Parts: sequence; structure tokens; C-alpha cells
Amino acid sequence: MLIGDYLYDALTGSPALFLDIGFVFLAIALFWFARILGELLEIIQKPPLENMVRVAGWLLIVTFAIPHYLARAVLYPNLNADQNIYTWLYTFRTISGVGLMIAAILALIPVYLYWRWTSK
Repeated sequence: MLIGDYLYDALTGSPALFLDIGFVFLAIALFWFARILGELLEIIQKPPLENMVRVAGWLLIVTFAIPHYLARAVLYPNLNADQNIYTWLYTFRTISGVGLMIAAILALIPVYLYWRWTSK
């Protein structure tokens, strides 16, 4: 019973953990999509653009999931202790947002080009 209470507190205490796990799963889906896109581009004999999708997956993990989790798990609980933490909090949030935007653009470009090449 005691172990179950700790597990429940760990899972419900940080909803950001579920968001970060979801983005890691999204990155895994992007890696899988990159493999399929690479095979499709090879079939239609176009340049290999699947590496952009792979980079987008790594960007989701490195620039979104990790800084977002650090901001929620480390910085938010300590806001009352030190007001200088707000600077780090905004820095991690900015890194997360910019990384997410760049990853979305990197994943969208090859998809758009594939759609354009195959719709003719």
C-alpha cells in the first residue's frame, strides 16, 4: 500500500511528465515516419529529405521535452525560495517553444515537398 501511494503521488504530482512522455512518443513516431518517407522518396526518385524529419524528432526530445520537464520538476517548486529562478524558468520556456516551432517547420517541409511531387 505504501509503494502504491508513492507511485500515485509521483504520477499525479507532475502532469508535465505525461506531456513530456507524449512528446517523446511523438518523436518516436517521427523517426518511424522518416523511415517510411525515405522509402517513398526513393520510389519516386527524389532527393532524400527524411533526415529533416529525424532532426525534428531529436529537436523535440532535446529542446522541448528535457527543458520543459526541468522547468516543471526543478524550477517551479523552488520559485518561492529564490526569485532569480524566474530568469531560468523563462529561458527554459523560450528554448522549449523555439525548439518546438523549429521541429514543426523541419517536419512540415519534407511532407509538403512530397505532397507537391506526388500530386502532379
